[in-house]
Amino acid sequence: MTKIVNLITKEQNEQEKYKNDLLEIIDNFRDMVSKGEVVEFAISSLDDEGEVVITTCCKDFIGAVGLFEMGKHTLMTQTSYFE
Repeated sequence: MTKIVNLITKEQNEQEKYKNDLLEIIDNFRDMVSKGEVVEFAISSLDDEGEVVITTCCKDFIGAVGLFEMGKHTLMTQTSYFE
């Protein structure tokens, strides 16, 4: 009987799948920008050290703050999605 040993761990497979999910979202967002469906944005993310990074492309500061607050509100009001 031959035993097969996988050199790639389950954790590595999950990390790769998660990275591919992130890249798919970015690709879809890029397509929306290319089609003119997105003209301003505010994106918040976490780096590998747990620091929050906010990236914006807005015509003015007020628009950036508004987009960020709308995103925060949307996340907080959709708690049933995460339960």
